Amino acid sequence: MRILITGANGQLGKAFEFYLEQLSDAMPYEVSLATSKDLDITESAKLSEYFAKQSPDVVVNCAAYTKVDQAETEIDKAHLVNEKGVENLAEQCVKHNALLVHISTDYVFNGEAEEAYPENWATDPIGVYGKSKLAGEEKIRSILTKSVIIRTSWLYGRFGHNFLKTMMRLGQERDSLNVVNDQIGCPTFTEDLVKAIFKIIEQKDKIQENVLVHFSNSGICSWYDFARLIMQESASNCAVHPIPSSAYPTPAKRPSFSLLSNQKIQKLFGVECPQWETSAKKCITYLKQNNRSKKNTNMLNQINTEKIVDIAKKAGAAILEIYERDFEVDMKEDKSPLTEADKKSNEVIVQHLQEQYPDIPILSEETKQEEYEVRKDWEYFWLVDPLDGTKEFIKRNGEFTVNIALIHQGKPVMGVIYVPVQDKVFYAKKGEGSFRIQGDETSKLEKAPLGKKIAIAASRSHLNEDTQAFVDEKRKDYEVEYISAGSSLKFCLVAEGKAHFYPRFAPTMEWDTGAGQIIAEEAGASVTIPESGEPLSYNKENLLNPYFLVQ
Repeated sequence: MRILITGANGQLGKAFEFYLEQLSDAMPYEVSLATSKDLDITESAKLSEYFAKQSPDVVVNCAAYTKVDQAETEIDKAHLVNEKGVENLAEQCVKHNALLVHISTDYVFNGEAEEAYPENWATDPIGVYGKSKLAGEEKIRSILTKSVIIRTSWLYGRFGHNFLKTMMRLGQERDSLNVVNDQIGCPTFTEDLVKAIFKIIEQKDKIQENVLVHFSNSGICSWYDFARLIMQESASNCAVHPIPSSAYPTPAKRPSFSLLSNQKIQKLFGVECPQWETSAKKCITYLKQNNRSKKNTNMLNQINTEKIVDIAKKAGAAILEIYERDFEVDMKEDKSPLTEADKKSNEVIVQHLQEQYPDIPILSEETKQEEYEVRKDWEYFWLVDPLDGTKEFIKRNGEFTVNIALIHQGKPVMGVIYVPVQDKVFYAKKGEGSFRIQGDETSKLEKAPLGKKIAIAASRSHLNEDTQAFVDEKRKDYEVEYISAGSSLKFCLVAEGKAHFYPRFAPTMEWDTGAGQIIAEEAGASVTIPESGEPLSYNKENLLNPYFLVQ
């Protein structure tokens, strides 16, 4: 199937380009992206020539005049693109039997409704932009017998000019902003709309008439609500003040209520409409990290290991204060224990990491995790287990640790493991080696070579079937002894050269292993999945680790 996307230089067109780059060879269609310079939809002769050469099966029209205020004085220009250009496309789609998927707007309504607009609600645009877009819709219906018109609202994304990016910029430049709170609707993330459009294209054969649907993200908010979330998620100190629309007059009047109902598109095509907050956070996270990358191409160089060690020690001190007195033990949903020390250590770590590195998100065992749709685009993030070995803490055997790791694109690049009872620190940074600090002495760590006798980090009394099989196999070639340690300290045993193998053939979570992995790797060891030989990776949708072997 050949797909033509017009208006490829706009924010929605750029979102298509980005989406296609992510899919790479997995895209099953032949997709052509045409900018307004490549293909001006207002020039019918050039459009006809293009269609004759390319003969697309589907046309997604992202080309539009979208300057809402300027449209009030550029009436002819708005109608040239949004009406005449659409008419030209529709005529070519008839001639070449192509399906036209056209993007329209919530501005076709007058904003006087009190509930989400269904598709059959009477249109009544109150500005030139809305009138020109409605005229384009009517041209499609008068020319084509099968098409898809998708009305959307409050579009924003990674590219182009939009409200979210403007607010992020102003949040860094100003101390306060006034934003209208009496215009109600719902933002739409361009990438969610792109996915919806491809979902519809997949079902092209079922479209045998002119179909009109609405698509936005789920939920409802005002521009003021949207701005507040943007400032919060972008770590801006800019204060946002609500004002009425009357206090911010614009040449074009906006609909006061433009919430679109998504029920039809969900029912007809099975399209997902993510919550607006989730999608906005995802976009903000990308933009923050992208901006940071422009300033500094290697975040790791900006991380001060001594500061992370200091944070881990502060958390350890908070743990020991509780360790030395009576404490209560609660049970989490997964039946694992939780103490006051877990919570206090987490509070200390999160507070200091946010103060030192406000742009780097945090994934912690004891903090509510972000949805995968948000965190999957994190380039860097902190991976934290504030008290690894809570059972050891409860037993008061001292074998518990504070674990802090920095993850970059799914791989640990820095890690700190602190043992509070022993006041011992293990740390590593990608390319710089692995070290142990005890007292005033700092030692570089290196894994031990294999000899006739090997040590395996495991408990002799708690060997499961898989671990026992691993030990039995090693006994064929070596004399085996066991060395025991709690929590992430088994990684450190291998890094120190005290153990040669640490087989973990039982469940662990990502925060259990991130710091230990980089410490072991920088000491010359590997942390791999036995079946594939691949190293453990991080920020998966399911945070449960596969079984692994440290050696």
